[in-house]
Amino acid sequence: MKKLFALTLIVIMLLSLAACGGKEETTPDKPADGGQANSQQSAPAPASAPAPEQTGDGKGIVCVSYEAYDDAWGDFNKHINKLSDDHEIVSVHQSTAMPIELKILEYLLPLGFLGESQVSTGKFDVAMETAMLNAGWADDVVLTYDEKEGYLLKGTDTKGRALEIKVRYDDKADSLRLLGYRDGALEMLFEYSKTPDGYAAQYQYEAVVDMVKFDAVYGLCTYRLIFAGTNGSCARFDNVSSEPDSIFGSVPDKQSFIEGATHWFTLTDGEFAGKLGGKEF
Repeated sequence: MKKLFALTLIVIMLLSLAACGGKEETTPDKPADGGQANSQQSAPAPASAPAPEQTGDGKGIVCVSYEAYDDAWGDFNKHINKLSDDHEIVSVHQSTAMPIELKILEYLLPLGFLGESQVSTGKFDVAMETAMLNAGWADDVVLTYDEKEGYLLKGTDTKGRALEIKVRYDDKADSLRLLGYRDGALEMLFEYSKTPDGYAAQYQYEAVVDMVKFDAVYGLCTYRLIFAGTNGSCARFDNVSSEPDSIFGSVPDKQSFIEGATHWFTLTDGEFAGKLGGKEF
């Protein structure tokens, strides 16, 4: 669904540009001088990664890799929801161990765009990527790329606050790391790595950890997922004080990855086990 949403925005953006023919020619003119120099310094780096016409499968392209992860996680999520209908604990409390998409969508949305120019044209185009991000993510977007540091996206949200996202992608391990900032403060950490038969992922951001007299109490939480097909685990660690050990470029151990979690559950061959809402099952 997210991919369809992103592609719809791209189509709308391209139609808008086509309708404003004169504007399309004047706006990219500035990046054409400074941007053409840029394209010889920062842009070719992503283009030098395996491109669609070279690999035939999109290997090395962020949006292709993220879509594969997101689809796999979405399928596992649906399976959890289907099987939990008759489980008195999981049906009620599963959300405490699963990342909430609406809370983190603003930071994850650009992952559906990065590399779309490679998918469409076979080469990385900074101007096209920036136009898509402006249409579908934020205002005043600036996109740069460094071979060692990865992608840096800067933009402005609807309330005028500064957004900054750093993305590194390891195509050999099929692993990604994202850091999201708002007005200079780190608000979101996200990582995933392909495992031999599935994925491991972790998210860190502030979430509701308690309610006091109907008022929500927030704390920094780390969510961890490790799954393959219809089997896997979801876990949340409440009120953490530091970043989790990185899984960028590596595959964690299934058991130790969720050890010590405040809330967790494991689904194995249709059976749930775990601890949610303070209850073990």
